[in-house]
Amino acid sequence: MTAAGVRRLDAAARDRTLRALGVMPLALRGSRRTPAATPARPPIAAVESAPAAGDERIVLLLLLPAGSAADARQQALLRAAVACLPAALQRAPWLEVDAAVPPPRARAYLAFGQEALQTLGRALSAAEQQAACVIGVEAPALLLAEPARKRSLWRALKTLRRSLEEAD
Repeated sequence: MTAAGVRRLDAAARDRTLRALGVMPLALRGSRRTPAATPARPPIAAVESAPAAGDERIVLLLLLPAGSAADARQQALLRAAVACLPAALQRAPWLEVDAAVPPPRARAYLAFGQEALQTLGRALSAAEQQAACVIGVEAPALLLAEPARKRSLWRALKTLRRSLEEAD
């Protein structure tokens, strides 16, 4: 079939055709389809603003490897991971690591990948590292590539939650 012979079906015609073939089309909860005029959700780096460096009220800070905020699959994984935390911690800021900019101070850090852990180790003094709860897990890309490693993320989240509950 040539490209000229291919025609695009509108959403209703596509659904009718799939149902006639015995295929149940899946839909997102809440809406049938995202309208084409609606812009896609911006990447996490644009949504989650980094807190000010002097802000001491930060309870949890998620440190991501550079470039992971642009990948939609990694965003979905991270959103699902923090969904098991209490509501206040689910809104924790996400920050991509940058060697030139030290991360802000927080009570707990969840560092994804060696790059984030190394940056955190260089930015915090030994006393700050001792006082804060620092938990390192695999990079999101590696978690997606090897799903068996998600168990370590789950264990880290349980440990993080327990340590923050004990501190309160």
